[in-house]
Amino acid sequence: MKGPFPARVLLSKLDTQELSVKHGVLPVGQEIRLHSHEEHAQVEFYPSGRATLFIEGVGEREIGSGSFMYAPRRVRHGIHSVKEPLEIVSVFVPPLF
Repeated sequence: MKGPFPARVLLSKLDTQELSVKHGVLPVGQEIRLHSHEEHAQVEFYPSGRATLFIEGVGEREIGSGSFMYAPRRVRHGIHSVKEPLEIVSVFVPPLF
């Protein structure tokens, strides 16, 4: 799947109109620049790795194994300072892809 890091689509619009899910790994030295989604809420779960997450209105926090985040529609968010490859499971409601 095209995006800021290599990812595999697990669930898409072809499967359901409710949500989409992807899984991938953000390598050390890469980042997900600040962005927002106009029409989609986003939930992410991080099974492994270590990095810094920024969410507008919340601020920065360290994330790692077992962490998760929620970004409502139109809320800027991004990941930087990846210290260990960050495994990411992303869920978008309604489906983004």
